[in-house]
Amino acid sequence: MKHLGFVGKSTEHLGYTHVEIINSSLRLSFNVPLKNNPEEVFRKMVESNYDLLMATSSEISFELDHEIIENLEKLIKKQGIELEEFIQDTLVKFINQNQSYTAH
Repeated sequence: MKHLGFVGKSTEHLGYTHVEIINSSLRLSFNVPLKNNPEEVFRKMVESNYDLLMATSSEISFELDHEIIENLEKLIKKQGIELEEFIQDTLVKFINQNQSYTAH
């Protein structure tokens, strides 16, 4: 999920969906009953916590060579993965990895 530049991931459990809003230094998580729409609740949570999320966010910038991007796009397409989904998952893993380093 994505809204206003923030990424969220959801995990379905019995009776509810666990949703996390992730940025560079803050993790907000909440449970959404299965009868509710997790994406709509995610949007509302981002909007109601926007100032806090912005205050605790760092911008991640990087450059990739055009050839690397083309190769990644071909590989991702071949595996049937959506590019935006791949990027979000990769950023979540990157943030999680960096949080574990700062915790030690």
